[in-house]
Order: sequence, then structure tokens, then C-alpha cells
Amino acid sequence: MSDTDPAGPMSFGSQLFGDSQLAEIHDASLEILRRTGVRVRLDEALELFRAAGCQISDGDLVKIPATVVEEALGSAPSRILLYGRDGEPRICLEGSRTFFGTGSDLPNILDLETGERRLSRLSDVADTARLADSLPNIDFVMSMALPSDVAPETSDRRSFLAMIENTSKPVVFTAWDETGLADIIAMAEAVAGGTGRLSLKPFLVAYLEPSSPLQHSETVLHKMMMMADKGLPFVYAPGPVEGASAPVTSAGSLAMANAEVLSGITIAQLRRAGTPMVYGSGSGPLDMRTTVATYSSPEFMLHCRAIAELGQRLYHLPTWGFSGCTDSKVPDMQAGADAGLWTLWTTLCGANLVHDVGYVESGMTCSYEMIVLCDEIIGFVRRLMGGIELGRETLALDTIDEVGPGGDYLTTEHTLRHYKECWYPQLFDRLSHPSWAEAGSPSIVEKARAAARDAISTHLPDPLPAATLETLRAMVAAADDRAGIE
Repeated sequence: MSDTDPAGPMSFGSQLFGDSQLAEIHDASLEILRRTGVRVRLDEALELFRAAGCQISDGDLVKIPATVVEEALGSAPSRILLYGRDGEPRICLEGSRTFFGTGSDLPNILDLETGERRLSRLSDVADTARLADSLPNIDFVMSMALPSDVAPETSDRRSFLAMIENTSKPVVFTAWDETGLADIIAMAEAVAGGTGRLSLKPFLVAYLEPSSPLQHSETVLHKMMMMADKGLPFVYAPGPVEGASAPVTSAGSLAMANAEVLSGITIAQLRRAGTPMVYGSGSGPLDMRTTVATYSSPEFMLHCRAIAELGQRLYHLPTWGFSGCTDSKVPDMQAGADAGLWTLWTTLCGANLVHDVGYVESGMTCSYEMIVLCDEIIGFVRRLMGGIELGRETLALDTIDEVGPGGDYLTTEHTLRHYKECWYPQLFDRLSHPSWAEAGSPSIVEKARAAARDAISTHLPDPLPAATLETLRAMVAAADDRAGIE
């Protein structure tokens, strides 16, 4: 398929778009920014655009020339290194390296004991962080739960504390406003040992998003500028819904979402050249039969593939992605199929920072069991993508000659050396039927639930120093006092 051909069916590992098609999307986004413009709801940001020579009308409507966008893209870093709170490097966001993590701010959760859907609590933030800390294929942590049992004004600080107390892995967080963001950054600086040390070895990424269609709110711009001033990384990823807050066509939604991200990148780079940003967007269609915004649809997956290709091949930026999420209400066969498809697809796309592992009910509910199941699927896919190693030892020619026709390999030294290199599941069933029946005929959901319970009750994350933990709790208490919360 040539660059000028329409995108047709893809073969394994092929690209969704040719180079000229990526340029066509880029040009369409630039036309949106030049002709239609974006609403920018903060005077400081408007002044940045005015100084850059952009046209501003109707109070806060900014029309951005292509040259301003291109210059901003040239100053955004192509590589972001994230650390654990212990100061050790954990995640390198560049190229097609893929790292998986949970999602954030779900109002509901499937209770680990009863299986019933209930409102999320602060303890769920702590428990999902502890669970994620214990799982080998979960690389970063988000809050998962939106706690209903604490004051909403400062719940972002409490959720951040619950996360970093229960994991040493990198954290992607949300803050409700600039005050909350300032508190969270101060807390992270206390953990890192100072402002300079946090920016040198960041263990956190802020999640920010514009308001589709084509708006940057005052709140998000305040937060963006604070992260830029601190030199700290953040995601800027819209979530337009095709047919509702974006064009119903996948191409139109992609062009508009890309315009939103590009204008956000431009603001951040005008504020501080070199600001580290993760480029991304998630967009699926509104199901017109149910009015539910889909979380697992081929259109959503294609959008994420397109975003990965734009970010990697055209803009050379770290990319945001989705995985391990489903429209199913419980971790059932549909959820397993969605999780498997998403995980394999995202890995093939090469998206870098991939979130939402453990989401059910179209991004409304968290499932502990789903997090554990996805960890197993990610391990499977990572082994699959590892391929087959070729060499004298792995081709086993000497062993084949030694065993000869009609022999067996069970007791050979070669088997003893290499059998542990195979991927062995913790949840997927490989028992014989009699052994499975003797074990009580366990389902994979039952095994995932038991594994989650065991991890939460027994796993011990690396502890924060007692003095640091006391400082963080005092900072949260001070935020409560300022908000008038007893």
C-alpha cells in the first residue's frame, strides 16, 4: 500500500497510516487551529499567544498559525524518564516501549468480598495501589477509586497520599484545581527531598485534559502552567466522544482531538520551552442505541493506534494509551475478551504510558479481579512479543542428535536448563479435568479474587520514612483546615 492509498486492512505489525496520511491529519488539525481556533479561558495563556503573534477575537478565541505550533513541537522532549519514589529509574517513555498501569477516579467499585457494586472509598485507593504494587506487570499506579467517604474538596490530596504510601512505583495523579495541585507537588517534593530533586527524578505525572470540543478551561490551564513552571511531566489528553463532543467519523474526531492536543502543547512550550509532555487522546463512539460512550470498540482502538503513530512517527513524543478496560459490567467473558484484545493491540501500537487497566462498565467502575486478570494477560503478551531466540543453544542441534529418532526430551540436560524460560500462568487453567474438578472447579474470576485478597493482606510495599509520612499527613490536615473541613 502506497502513502497515497486509502488505509486498507492491516497485516500483523503493519502501520495504520502512511507518512503522507499522517501529514494529512496534521494539516487538517493545523487548519482547525488556523480557521476555527480554540477557546483559551485564561488571560495568562492568551498573553502567551498574543506575544507569539496569534489572532485573538471574541474575548478568548485564539487562532494559531502553523508556524507557532511547529516551533512548539520542536521544543517538546521526545523522552521522559520516570522514577520510583525511591529514586530508582522505572519507566523510560520513548519509541515503542509500552508500560501498563491502572486508571483513576471511578465512582464505583466491585466489592472484593461481596462482588456487589458500591460507591468507592478511600480504602479502595490504598488497596488498589497496594495490589498494583504487588503485580509484576503493572508498571505505574493511578487512584482507580474516587472516594465517596472523604470531603471532596481535599479528596485529591488524600488519594495521592494513599497511593504513595502503598506503592513505590511511579504515580499518575489527578488534582481538582491549582490549589490541590500545589499541595500534591509539595507533598511529592517532601518525598523526593526537595524541589530540585523532584524535577531531576520525577516519580509522578499529572493527568490533564482539555474540554472537547476545542476548549482549554481556566482550571486546566492553571494546572498546566504550574507543571510547566516546575519542569514536571504531565499528560494532556482529551476524551472526545464521537457523535457527541466530536465528529461522528473517526477521521474527524482524530483531527479535532489532535488540534486540541497540539494547542495544549503550544501553550506549555510557550510558557516554558522543554516542558515534558505525554501526547495522547482517547475517543470512541457514542452508542446511539444506549447513549453509552464506549470503552471497548474497534473505533476506540483505531483512534489509539492513530494517536500512537502520530506521536511516535510524526511528533516524536511519548504517547498515552488505553488497555485492560471493558464495557462489560463484571469481569466476565466479554471483559476477558476486551482485555486481551486491548492489551495485544496496545502493545502492537507501541503506545508508551498505557492506563485504565481494571476498568469495567465503560469507565464507571473498578474491579480488583480485572486488575489481576490484566496483569496475567500483559505477562502473556509480553512473552508473545519477546519472540523466539535463535542460536546454537536454542536450536538444540546437539540435543536433537543425542536423543535421536524415537527418543524423548523430558530428562535431557537441555530441558533442565531451559524449561523455566516458558511462560507459566498464575490464573489461566492448564489442569487436567480430573485435577480441576478435584480442586473445586475454580473459575478464573475466583482465582483472581483470591489473589487480590492475598496481595492486599500480605504484600508490604516499601515503606515511607516515618518522618516523611508524618509530614505528608500534616500537609493533608492543613489542606483540610484551609477548606474548613473538620
